[in-house]
This record gives sequence, structure tokens and C-alpha cells, in this order.
Amino acid sequence: ESADVKELALGKIEEVNRKIDELRALRATLETLADHCHGDSRPDCPILEEIAGGLSQ
Repeated sequence: ESADVKELALGKIEEVNRKIDELRALRATLETLADHCHGDSRPDCPILEEIAGGLSQ
């Protein structure tokens, strides 16, 4: 029925919106990390520290 299909479509829209929000948050995190990374040969790198911290959790 048309109402059932519409309900499914609306549910998918909500799912897509949640994923978009998650991707925006991820982008913001990556932008912050990239802004704080010197991009040289220094041993301290916020990107690597974040990755290492995530792996140890």
C-alpha cells in the first residue's frame, strides 16, 4: 500500500539524516586534528595520538 511505502521512505530519510550527522561530526574531528598537526617529522602528532587512543579503548 502507498502508506506503507511512504512510511518506509520516511524511515530511510531519518536513517540517511543520522548518517549525514555522523559524517559531519567525523569531518569536524578530522579538520580539527589536521589543523593541529604540524605535518613534519615531529614525534607528536594529534592525528596519530587520536588513532592510538581509539585503538586502546
